[in-house]
Amino acid sequence: MKTMFITGKETDTARCAEYLKSVGSENIFYHWPVKAMDNLDEIRPHVLVLNANDFPRLWKTILQYVRSDEKFEDLIVLLIGSSLDDAEQDKARCLGVSRIIQPELNESDEKVIYNLLAQNHLVSEKEAVSLAFRHPATYGIVTGQITGMYGSIVIFKPEKAGIIADIKNGTVIKSSTLKIGHAVTEPLLKVLHNGTSELQLQIL
Repeated sequence: MKTMFITGKETDTARCAEYLKSVGSENIFYHWPVKAMDNLDEIRPHVLVLNANDFPRLWKTILQYVRSDEKFEDLIVLLIGSSLDDAEQDKARCLGVSRIIQPELNESDEKVIYNLLAQNHLVSEKEAVSLAFRHPATYGIVTGQITGMYGSIVIFKPEKAGIIADIKNGTVIKSSTLKIGHAVTEPLLKVLHNGTSELQLQIL
């Protein structure tokens, strides 16, 4: 998965870039819109993040250019706009913007972005986002996939049904391995809710 960022200053896109990288994206930054458009066909990004704050007069032109090419019909477009009025937001949606987000990227934004990526088969639960941990009672290895990721909250579905049935809410899992894209970490996890077939976990 490739994401093209068109932004004057990377501070506005830092949080979005961090999140997309965490789910396996290769991020490519352009500070000049014309250069980005020249290279669009070569890069063939799956996601475009456009900073309307930096290009208030150009963002609509950029989107019209992108949407005029049928090769990018399925391109996911995220527009960063802190002060777009209702009319501007309507124009953005008409031009095929998938989501208008803020620089700080809240939990709701992350949920929508993850779902957009999943719908377009850009995240692979088996390869991009997976989790393994020791069962806190039996010490057996529990493996499975992350089916949702919203801020510090992850939804975990085990490969073997029933193996998590006796894990209680509030349990802290101290031995785990979380793989997100190419990054591997060993976080502490707290069980917020056990739905028998899946766990809602918080990364501590």
